[in-house]
Amino acid sequence: MNIFQYQGQEEDHYTHILMCILDYKNQLILPQFIKGLITQESSGFQYSSLSIHTRTKFCPQPQKKYEYVIGIAPYKSGLTHSELEDNSGSIPDAWICGGNFNLLFEFKIRGVLDEGQISAHKRLINKEDVQVIRLTWDNVMDSLVDIETDDEILNYLLRNFLMLKSRFRSKRRSSGMPKEIISHINKSDELHFVITGSKAHKPYKVEKIFGGKIELLKDDLSGITVARGFIARYVNQNKDLLPFDYIGDATVINDYCVAPGRAEKKNLWNQWRLGSFLKK
Repeated sequence: MNIFQYQGQEEDHYTHILMCILDYKNQLILPQFIKGLITQESSGFQYSSLSIHTRTKFCPQPQKKYEYVIGIAPYKSGLTHSELEDNSGSIPDAWICGGNFNLLFEFKIRGVLDEGQISAHKRLINKEDVQVIRLTWDNVMDSLVDIETDDEILNYLLRNFLMLKSRFRSKRRSSGMPKEIISHINKSDELHFVITGSKAHKPYKVEKIFGGKIELLKDDLSGITVARGFIARYVNQNKDLLPFDYIGDATVINDYCVAPGRAEKKNLWNQWRLGSFLKK
């Protein structure tokens, strides 16, 4: 696979880049990616004879014990489709195959999955009641963040792909607030929150840091999204006591994500707006 081969469409291009990264050095990080992405479903996977195939309609491998359709989009809910609409010509974005599994991938970088397309993809797998796993780009990025490798090229490619996260979203959510998270903006001299944890090191904890003072706010959170939701509620409830400019849902929050046991260079600064994580 050639990572520099332009695919003609933005969606296909980003999918191709991701698959090239996962295919690098004989799929060096692919098992980690799959385990992080579909932890429960992959518990019985055998990671021998791994292969990745893009823009191939039919599965390039024989039928396997484990076979899934995996749909990835900014949001899980899908577009309904007309029964008269013919999606039989739809081609999956990628197949990932292993010793005892075949995974069909459909990616959307805008909006939601097309359920007609998903139904057509299910028919490409010769198995009754094939399971469809609906995930978001947050799930993909979380799995990539948790990958550990000493390969400098892979780390470079992963860091740069993670910077694309803000592109894989609709411009607006139903609340009217952008969900976009902007990374790599260091705000250590301002009020910020440190989120410490990873899938391998739970629970997550949140600390408030300002003026050299560190205050533990919460230490029993289940994940990074839950942690940001907690921060949003904390800020909203204590807005009059915090040293920052409060402008409602548009208030900018700074956080620093720390994964215990990993190189410091993999920790990440992020900015997001308060309304993105406040439940209405």
